[in-house]
Amino acid sequence: MEKLNNILVFTCASFAAGIWQAGLYNWNISILTALAILLLLTAVWRVNTNCHRVFWPLIGLFFIAGMIYYTQDRIVRTDDISHYIGQAVAVEGTVDAVPEVIETEPQNWQVRYVVRVEKVKADHLESFVQASGKVRISAQYKEQKFKPAAYGDKIAVNGKVLELHGYNNPGQIDMTAAFKRQNITARMSAQGQTIKIITVDNTYSWRVALANWQQGIVNALQKVMPVNDAAILTTVLFGGYQGINKNVIDDFATTGLIHILSVSGAHIALVAGLIRWLGSRLGLGSLATITLAALVVVLYAVISGLTPPVIRSAVMGLISLMAVVLGRENYAPAALSITALGMLVYQPLLLYDISFQLSFGATAGLVFLYQRTLNWMSRLPSWLAGPLAVTVSAQLGVLPLIAWYFNNFPIISVVANIIVLPIVELVIILGLAGVVIYTAVPGIGNIVFVISSLLIGFVMMCTALLASLPYSSAYIPSVGLTGSAGYYLMLAWVYGWRPFHMRGPRQLFEQCPRLCALTAILVVGVIVVYTWYPRPLAVHFIDVGQGDATLVVTPHGKAVLVDTGGSFGGSNFDIGERVVAPYLKHYGVTAVDYLILTHGHQDHAGGAAGVAGDIRIIKVMLAREEYSQAVQALLHIKPAVAIIPVYTGQTFQLDDVLFSVDHAVGDGEASSQAASGNEVSSVIRVSYGQHSFLLTGDLEAQGEAAMLAQGVLPCTVLKVGHHGSKTSSTAPFLQAISPRFAVISVGYGNRFGHPHPETLKRLAEIKTLIYRTDRQGAIVFKSDGKNIEVDTYLNNN
Repeated sequence: MEKLNNILVFTCASFAAGIWQAGLYNWNISILTALAILLLLTAVWRVNTNCHRVFWPLIGLFFIAGMIYYTQDRIVRTDDISHYIGQAVAVEGTVDAVPEVIETEPQNWQVRYVVRVEKVKADHLESFVQASGKVRISAQYKEQKFKPAAYGDKIAVNGKVLELHGYNNPGQIDMTAAFKRQNITARMSAQGQTIKIITVDNTYSWRVALANWQQGIVNALQKVMPVNDAAILTTVLFGGYQGINKNVIDDFATTGLIHILSVSGAHIALVAGLIRWLGSRLGLGSLATITLAALVVVLYAVISGLTPPVIRSAVMGLISLMAVVLGRENYAPAALSITALGMLVYQPLLLYDISFQLSFGATAGLVFLYQRTLNWMSRLPSWLAGPLAVTVSAQLGVLPLIAWYFNNFPIISVVANIIVLPIVELVIILGLAGVVIYTAVPGIGNIVFVISSLLIGFVMMCTALLASLPYSSAYIPSVGLTGSAGYYLMLAWVYGWRPFHMRGPRQLFEQCPRLCALTAILVVGVIVVYTWYPRPLAVHFIDVGQGDATLVVTPHGKAVLVDTGGSFGGSNFDIGERVVAPYLKHYGVTAVDYLILTHGHQDHAGGAAGVAGDIRIIKVMLAREEYSQAVQALLHIKPAVAIIPVYTGQTFQLDDVLFSVDHAVGDGEASSQAASGNEVSSVIRVSYGQHSFLLTGDLEAQGEAAMLAQGVLPCTVLKVGHHGSKTSSTAPFLQAISPRFAVISVGYGNRFGHPHPETLKRLAEIKTLIYRTDRQGAIVFKSDGKNIEVDTYLNNN
């Protein structure tokens, strides 16, 4: 049994490693196929010659198979809609998912369609041609009464095909890849009235019926309980975070209970466990109980919408139930490996999905670590040891993932899982029971919903209290792939993995105490030296779309943030909270010494409040202008923060890095306190050794002329003004500063046409090397004062 577990675990791991390797480099499919055939023949030959050493050829075969599957999966059909990116086209296709309807403003609606493309006509074509793939269409409706297309309807839409594009920063969840896993390869925007319904699908659709039934349940919940309680119960039953107060989500995240707000393996296990308990109490046989549990798991998965995470959890639950029927509970590692392997064979890109990673990481922690962890806690009361062992095992399984994506470890989660989690589980059970009862007898179902609401209120009170405690969570740095591999190897060694007859921790401490002590001192010394040893100056140009955000990290870790980006068009997506703050944490920045806002425009200051909500801000430097709504929001979040008005000639120094204000609005100038806009944009220079960075905000020609009149020094790197607008970066200004590198912080496919061709031409004429966040994602310059190097998140030019 142990041998089978090991073989399946290693084959699954090698298949995943092959997918990862193929994602790093392009490989020739013919060479990979030849290698696979060679390894297969080697394995067969060894089996036929009674040679038992077939393990490594088998591992190699699965590694190559992973590479082949990933390489094949990346191949795009020649008629795919993505080949029309950048072109204005007419598209005909079928709505392939239940449309998502969102009220953005009163009487303004956004409907998101996923359309399976069937025909397309580009401007250069005389007629429609066959096409494939799926396109995500965002449609705006402003009518008081409108009827969007429904699932199954065939529609026609005209517009420009755009590339899928997200925020390309390390540690950021890749939504573009998530769309591609659903075969969505492009996007379009349109006004609702321009979408024509060609044919209405009147056939029965279980997806539409399920969506309507779910909406009916949501409406019933909202009638008998507060909106926030209804949103939470909807989330634990059907998934998604729509309608939940942001503070509640933050509290659940801080207490380590955020996973309970989405349908996951924990929900499936809870339902299966409840049915097994009921079966034992009712005296049902083992086979009947397991069969009933399997049926309920399938029903729950269908009710939840059969989303990919739910399907994965349900499959794992069914395999676990099958193992119980066969009396092979110890085959849990094999069941986990088979499930993971099957999912990756079906969709290799799942390896990069955060839900997949966290789900299987936590499950693997429970499978491999739980029993030994429980044994170590044998002196604790059983009511405490069990939940504590579950929490510790699951958290150990996903710790590097939490560090990479969130940089936050919920210390209080141990307490929360003991006190709050049982109540949340009761809410889930009551919610499911209420849904079933309400479908048959609405009056009794409403009573169950009210009881659930009371428990939800108590849960929110507990999570808010626990989250407010000092040191309820702790920052943990990202360790990267190498660090993660080292962590898991160390964890495996501590938990009993002993290859090559290695000694365990206890044996090592008992037999070599001096060596262990010396090693511990050496490790601590290395960490201390690494922490205090000066590093190169790092200047990060963060990808915030159509906006600016520049992070400067000094040799000893002091941080200065110049602008924070921001969202347009009334979007509730907080770039400061969702993009900039996670980026800072990813690079170990937990406090910002200076936050400098060049001016108050939304695309430069809109994310400031979100950043200040997650990151400690010590001082804020502001342009002398009338405070915009974005700046007012920042001051509301941080009313006691030190505010410094900017003046031309101001300087401050951190770790031998000089920060100076090369240009700011003066008291006597026309654009003073009463004015606001690009004309009041401050210009910040960052100097270190032989190199300097000029951050110009949205400075335009008038401001550049003022700087030329005062005299401006050359720079190594120019952050191009106003996102590459033709009204900035004039030829005389560029000649005067003669930058070696230029960075344009700009959003992909923005409606302003930035960067303008005239600006690019002027930069090319002075032979400046251009980097763009819309093409290369986050851009990082590093310098020791003499040498300078640049690294981009995306390698394309």
